[in-house]
Amino acid sequence: MATDNTNDGAGNGSAGNDDDPLTGAAAELPILDPPQRVSGMRVPDGWSLPGKPADLHLDAADAWRQSGFLLADDLLLIERGLDLQARFTATGRTPAARTMTMAAFASLWSRAFSSTSDATALVRQGSYQGALPLIRQAVELVAAQSGLRSELDSFKRWAHGAYGRHAESRAEDVGLGHYFSGEAIAADDQLRMIYRAASDFGRPNFGPTALFVADGASHQRYPLVFADQAFHLGWGQLLLGWLLRLGVSQLHVSMHAGAHFPAPQQLRDEVLAHVRDAEQLLAVDGRCRLEEYLDDENQRRHLIVEFRRRPADAAKRLLL
Repeated sequence: MATDNTNDGAGNGSAGNDDDPLTGAAAELPILDPPQRVSGMRVPDGWSLPGKPADLHLDAADAWRQSGFLLADDLLLIERGLDLQARFTATGRTPAARTMTMAAFASLWSRAFSSTSDATALVRQGSYQGALPLIRQAVELVAAQSGLRSELDSFKRWAHGAYGRHAESRAEDVGLGHYFSGEAIAADDQLRMIYRAASDFGRPNFGPTALFVADGASHQRYPLVFADQAFHLGWGQLLLGWLLRLGVSQLHVSMHAGAHFPAPQQLRDEVLAHVRDAEQLLAVDGRCRLEEYLDDENQRRHLIVEFRRRPADAAKRLLL
């Protein structure tokens, strides 16, 4: 469930204070639009993924090369999706659409966009575990936009109290504006599965840790490789697939926000064509993917299928 513990800029952050004009009895009245004016809106004309970083470690450089060859279709579709997102966002610059409601969506969208682009670059250079926090963040940011469609008052409350002066600390009080749309994540089967896995794999849990640092470990051996950045086809397919799926989810949210992003029909048709291409790639046989597995104790577990480091390796099924 989404929550809002917004500080109103004057230190009144409790949701049940009747003296707060934005809570208590006054909360039953419609909340006014935010006082801020959206002054300009800089959006890139398009988007390309970041180029190869300089001075990559030998293994990371090889991962970059092999990713560009073996995962070229994934990278191309992710880049195309981000380019479509940038062009789609730019349609919010029209005077009629340039409102603080549009800005609420575009602000979260901007962060999801950057997280996706940055995570893609990390995957391409073999930093698979480094991409996981960004993937989890992107899920939260995309889902937050879905939640805002019915919970915009949370943003309005924050906007009304934000940027006041906090005398005691002699600081500009931006306010936290706490917001998390767990309901939107739970309501989307794909986002929920990616979020759970990215969270569990990104934490110091022993199973995922072994997969990142001791590929090929068994009950008899633990082949530890410290700071491993060697190319791994399974991790690359899995994580780039998640990023591609997140891009599709983001475009789905945007296509349903026509009042704020009035994209022309030609651009909307390009989005639909891109989604079809993405779904087709994600459905290819032999691709590493994640499935939910319900065990005998009725617990949901992560099942990774078609997991292999090199194309010629035998595929594994791993249960975490």
